[in-house]
Amino acid sequence: MLKKETLYSLRDICIIPAVLTDIKSRSECNPCRKSITDVYGYYPLITAPMDFVRLENIHEFEKAGISGILPRTVPFDKRIEFCKYNFCAFSLKECRELCSNPPFNVDECHYILIDIANGMMEEEINMGKRLKDAFNCKLMGGNIGNPSTYLLYDQSGFDFVRVGIGDGAGCLTSYQLGVSYPYASLISEISELKYRYHSHCKIIADGGMSSYSDIIKCLGLGADYVMCGKLLAQAALEGEEIGMDFVYRGMSTKSAQKDMGATKLKTAEGKTLQLKKEYTLSGWIENFDSYLRSAMSYCDSRDLKEFREKAICQVISPNSSYKINNK
Repeated sequence: MLKKETLYSLRDICIIPAVLTDIKSRSECNPCRKSITDVYGYYPLITAPMDFVRLENIHEFEKAGISGILPRTVPFDKRIEFCKYNFCAFSLKECRELCSNPPFNVDECHYILIDIANGMMEEEINMGKRLKDAFNCKLMGGNIGNPSTYLLYDQSGFDFVRVGIGDGAGCLTSYQLGVSYPYASLISEISELKYRYHSHCKIIADGGMSSYSDIIKCLGLGADYVMCGKLLAQAALEGEEIGMDFVYRGMSTKSAQKDMGATKLKTAEGKTLQLKKEYTLSGWIENFDSYLRSAMSYCDSRDLKEFREKAICQVISPNSSYKINNK
């Protein structure tokens, strides 16, 4: 079957400024909201659950106003201990263990990410229901690449869903499989469903952010949060220097599979990149704060809720896209 409706990526759109605004300075705009653990004053940013996030550095992201998620490369017992404070990633197998024999006080809230690549799997949605029944938790799932799947997550009690497949810098899924759903259309259509049905499940745009504008466009399209991997991995943290070499890898690479405890390795849908630290985390977040405030002021929006409601995302020509995106 061939569907003829055109779908759009982030590079196919721009945000149109408001006709008029009474905002005199971008300092009037508030680019922050609650974190994914309900703490005020965070940016709408989340670290991808990849191994550049570690127990010893997650506090640096949190201090910068970025919600951190511990990946599955962190030992299981450490994630169990930490998930009463922050989101931690768990495999489906690990989630079965949590349901069968919860290793913590079931009345205390714990923060659980079911971390699999194919969020359209019925098993993940059913596992979310089991986790909600087994103990008190805030639940994140995904990744999904079909707008209609969002409502299934919402109906199953998920608090957050990761949106987007195959777009990450360390991901080869779309390139090798030909399976994708262009990002701008995906987020926009899911956002329309969320507000049409008054759904509570928050939208996390996840994967392939290559610039500040990509993040800002996702927020304008209706994402509640944006999850970043490579952009944050390239930020030098305490004890690191700009220009320092490091390895960035997708979490489905065979080396990452081994580090997550797999004994039978699957065909990799990820890749390994040799990168350099390009900026400090504090410098990157300072720029992000300024750019997001400016975008909000152009759209007559003093907070992120207004920005989501007022931002007009316009499809543009290839020539316009080239002019905007090639500086």
